[in-house]
Amino acid sequence: MPSALRARNVLGLLVAFIITSMAGGVLAAGLAMPAIGASGVLTKNSVTFFDSLPSELTQPPLAATSVLLASDGSRITTFFEENRVNKDLKDISQNMQAAIVAIEDSRFFEHGGVDPKGLARAAIVNKITGHTAQGASTLTQQYVKNVLVEAANAKGDKVAQAQATEQVASRKVKEIRYAVALEKQLPKLEILNRYLNIAWFGGKINGVESASKYYFGTTAKALTLPQAATLAGMVQNPPKYSPRYNPKTSLARRNLVLNKMLEQGKIDQKAHDTAVKTKLGAKITITANGCANAGKNGYYCEYVRRQIIDNKAFSALGKTPEERENSLKRGGLRITTAMSPKIMKAAWKGLTSTIPTKDKSRVATATVTVEPNTGLVKSIQQNKLYDPAENKSHKITGKAAINYSVDQEWGGGNGFQTGSTFKPFTLATWLKAGKSLNAVVPSSSGVAPFSQFRSCNPEFDRRQTYTYFNAGDGQPNGDSMSVWNGTAKSVNGVYVSMEKQLNLCDIRKTAESLGVHLAAPRDDFCTSKKRDRTERLPNCVPSLTLGVADLSPMTLAAAYATFAAKGTYCAPIAITSIKDRNGKSLSIPKRTCKRALDEGVANTVNLGLSKVLTPVGTAASVRPLPDNRPASGKTGTTNNSVDTWFAGYTPQLATAVWVGDPEPHKVRNHYERTTLNYRTINGRRQGPVYGATFAGVIWKKIMVDAVKGMEIKHFARADSRLLVSPKRTVPDVRGKSVDAAKAILKEAGFLVTVSNDPVKSKYPVGSVASTSPEGGSEVSYGSSITLTLSAGGGGDDDDDDQDDGDNPFRPGGGGGHR
Repeated sequence: MPSALRARNVLGLLVAFIITSMAGGVLAAGLAMPAIGASGVLTKNSVTFFDSLPSELTQPPLAATSVLLASDGSRITTFFEENRVNKDLKDISQNMQAAIVAIEDSRFFEHGGVDPKGLARAAIVNKITGHTAQGASTLTQQYVKNVLVEAANAKGDKVAQAQATEQVASRKVKEIRYAVALEKQLPKLEILNRYLNIAWFGGKINGVESASKYYFGTTAKALTLPQAATLAGMVQNPPKYSPRYNPKTSLARRNLVLNKMLEQGKIDQKAHDTAVKTKLGAKITITANGCANAGKNGYYCEYVRRQIIDNKAFSALGKTPEERENSLKRGGLRITTAMSPKIMKAAWKGLTSTIPTKDKSRVATATVTVEPNTGLVKSIQQNKLYDPAENKSHKITGKAAINYSVDQEWGGGNGFQTGSTFKPFTLATWLKAGKSLNAVVPSSSGVAPFSQFRSCNPEFDRRQTYTYFNAGDGQPNGDSMSVWNGTAKSVNGVYVSMEKQLNLCDIRKTAESLGVHLAAPRDDFCTSKKRDRTERLPNCVPSLTLGVADLSPMTLAAAYATFAAKGTYCAPIAITSIKDRNGKSLSIPKRTCKRALDEGVANTVNLGLSKVLTPVGTAASVRPLPDNRPASGKTGTTNNSVDTWFAGYTPQLATAVWVGDPEPHKVRNHYERTTLNYRTINGRRQGPVYGATFAGVIWKKIMVDAVKGMEIKHFARADSRLLVSPKRTVPDVRGKSVDAAKAILKEAGFLVTVSNDPVKSKYPVGSVASTSPEGGSEVSYGSSITLTLSAGGGGDDDDDDQDDGDNPFRPGGGGGHR
């Protein structure tokens, strides 16, 4: 052996002996050390160095798994950086306690934190061989090392992480110093308990409880002798001795542990022999980590995760998104949500039975259910499975990364135009203005100059014109129609006529009071001063009432829940409580509810929307809920059926459903989202697609299961003052030509029909001989007036003159009929 190497070995052995002696208390007892040359200086300096090291080990809380729960306490998923569930020693089997001591530190209950014999032996072997052949670390030292690593991980300190594991003497000395001090502070069983909770078992599996579940599908308390020996054998090198990836090596290591336990008298021969003959018996049980592993609950999970990380209102978990994410992954939180497993299941079934996850049409659906009066989000669901890694490839995978149910801020997209599902906000504004649900307004398509509309926006351009059509699921019957019938039939002309009598800013104000906002910020095109990004609805376009704003199902469901709640708007809330690892409740955003509409207005909206689900409404095919349970709602179809909707509610639940193809397709030389019309969806070739075609069907399926078992409740009565049928006097048009008579009557707000049976009268042939109801009668505005034409030959007898309408006993006279 070269002299230089011998010198280094001798010096190293001397240092090892000094450290071992100090740790074992030998120097403290006054043992004289031989001083040969520089060795005396070495001894003195080593003692000084050792005494100068910090002895108090900072032990931060161990990273622990956070659990996400549904409202009934069932588990949705977990979040962890290190999969760990801390357990008291009483909840860890004696088999495990005995096995880990036998294989890792047989003199654990005898030494003071450092095993002098083992350390000296290891030092000699390692110096002679020139590499680390033996570690000689006690369980206490191993615990210290793991604590230092854990502290570095918690801070994200990569330098400290490296220092805690590097193979240098200074680290070993530091560990020894901490171990000796720790043994004076804590009982042996407490150190053993902490070690079993911090030990690494491969991957992200930390602590014996998580290891027990992962490798054997059991708990630490229920570990059998062979299972305990397997886990104890792993800690030296988890990847090498993994029962999942290296079962043969793991089995051999397990039997070595059993042999050690037998040698040390921890088990008898019979127990040993039985355990050795037992198969490895691994039962890999993977614990879901994160929302991608939450299955059908993935989108709800992701909404909650984003709320916690990106919402400053959860500052109790950290001031920054990074701190809050760290709390989620390492804090051992218990997060309870408003999720209803029953409604989530109903939503998944309703969506996927109507349009399967891997449907060749690529059509997507999204739905949200909100509870009125609380804002609790009971369900967030799509007909896809959540996968944050999913890209926009042409392969149909049945997965998606975007949560189309929510706003962009919380993982959603840009939202979708709502079509006629926006009309109830105009209806509410109409009723707020004191106008009647039974009022009759023009219903035909047309071209209207912007000057016929009003807006508080000073830049409202009155020089433009607006063209609107009645198409698809709502065709007018004549030129005028009541607001109620126009709502049931979703007649665009009716709602544009209503809009002309209102102010665009008032409609926006009503909608925004119900929480309506754009799903993603965009340039405010209603002002030329600056191109600010905004989530506010536009107040400079008459098309507002027909649903041109891009909203999320979450927003629409919460807004419709306001109608069900008699005008009380509650902001959506998915998280109901968060507790820390010690069971202490943490501060979270409180429920926010406010009066948005007068009760009478909201109740009258409910009545107005109830007709949509009747045989005269656009959702006639959806039909009422079982037991004639009261429900109201509205269909929505955008231009060319690119987006289709149904939003509806009972007094207890509000659900919004969107159906469309979210991905742009190449059309000629550009990409755009395309129509659902005439596609093959779920194996069937479609004709024109409307809000009731798919969205309405899905809504019905969800609500039937969701309300099952709930008490049947009724909406409150509508405000009678908002149901008045306005009266007008029928003009006297006798003797007028048919065209002239029609013009006069329509101008007065009446519908006109012409009888095919002329009668004798004094008026010219072909002119109007009489009307029914008669001229001078007071009848409901918008009523139909029938013209009877003259056949001539009736003379000049005054008896043909119509009554002045003052006879209250004649039909149409006096107060008339309602």
